[in-house]
Amino acid sequence: MENPATLPSPSVERCYACAKEVANADVYCNNCGYPLKGTEWDQKKFIGKQNEVDINLPEFQKRLTHAANSFYYLAGAFIVYGLFYFFIKMDDPGVLSFVLPNFILAIVFLVLGAYSKIKPLACIVSGLCLYIIVLVLNAVGNPASIASGIILKIIIIGYLVKGIKSALEIEKIKKENNIS
Repeated sequence: MENPATLPSPSVERCYACAKEVANADVYCNNCGYPLKGTEWDQKKFIGKQNEVDINLPEFQKRLTHAANSFYYLAGAFIVYGLFYFFIKMDDPGVLSFVLPNFILAIVFLVLGAYSKIKPLACIVSGLCLYIIVLVLNAVGNPASIASGIILKIIIIGYLVKGIKSALEIEKIKKENNIS
């Protein structure tokens, strides 16, 4: 015969969030504050906030930083390439028509890099589209530009694709943990 003291009481349940025993009449868990009688939205919001603390925040920050760094590398490449071209073709009267767009693109990518900490996926996809548009416009104006610097172009596209992968992982982490 079982000892009645070891049997669970019918009025005692377990908290969904922390698994501690709670009384059936409790509105909130006395241990963690989980809204036992709250709406489904309240419960998901609570779990999301708990998970926000519980997720691997250093890994999350690393992913965000990696997505932003893709833009910073790209901006740096545009600045270096623009300066390089400027010093090589300094006497050419049309040098500014090449250098200024590079600096403007560098500024745009710096802004996207800064904003990517808030909306990483949107920024990375926008940046990739912008870069591809620039490549296509250059190819229309000068078809030989496709082959010019092909290795650098492949590296840049690789960084952006890797940034998209990081941004997708960030969005997955946010969705799984109800982080807005």
